[in-house]
Amino acid sequence: MSRNSGGFNAWSGWVAFAAFTLLVLGILNLFQGLTALFRNGYYVVANDQLLLRSYTTWGVILLCFAALQLATGMGLWAGASWSRYVAIALAMLNIIGEIAFIAAHPAWSIVVIALDVVVLYALTAKWEMAQGMNEESMSQAEAAEWRASQAADRSQMGSTERHPPAGGMGG
Repeated sequence: MSRNSGGFNAWSGWVAFAAFTLLVLGILNLFQGLTALFRNGYYVVANDQLLLRSYTTWGVILLCFAALQLATGMGLWAGASWSRYVAIALAMLNIIGEIAFIAAHPAWSIVVIALDVVVLYALTAKWEMAQGMNEESMSQAEAAEWRASQAADRSQMGSTERHPPAGGMGG
């Protein structure tokens, strides 16, 4: 499939949002890694209660991960095709890493996990629309599938606007 030259739409805005969010996550992981390296008493849990057993190890891992996130966020912003897949993998790995770190800083980890989920959504939901795909650039089978999904989306939106949810509004 080829990209439509006038392909900016609401979904491409989501991809830009994912790029900026990934950059922010990289900066947050950079600060979290530096904090783990240089402020041992900052976190709630002692060194021996961590999954990795050392804030120094965790700090180095976070610094390396932050560098990858920053590079991938810039690649995503620049439209590099590789960056979407790397960003998806990094977001999933970051969720796992934050779950491992959740005992040390619960609120921070939950916020970062939520941001990672937003990045995953932005990079996976309606990717073709975000890339400015149009019917002319698709094969006949792809175009038929695209038209069917668009019709289903429209009918689903129309049906939810006309009918109240099950159970009604009375009480």
